[in-house]
Amino acid sequence: MTEKEIKSLINSEINKFKADNLDKEIAKIMHDNSKTRKEMIDSIGDAFDSVFRTLWQKKGFWSTSIK
Repeated sequence: MTEKEIKSLINSEINKFKADNLDKEIAKIMHDNSKTRKEMIDSIGDAFDSVFRTLWQKKGFWSTSIK
């Protein structure tokens, strides 16, 4: 087998896994009340908070510049 054929085989296996089993595996890891689930929810909340604060600061900058 050539390097290109090996890469193609590996990519097809990864794509098959993503299509078939990835959601199931993540669901197992993220079961209700798990530590990982809580950390993920906290991280997402922090990210939304950060984005909101940044946009709020930019809103203030643009509103003062326009007037």
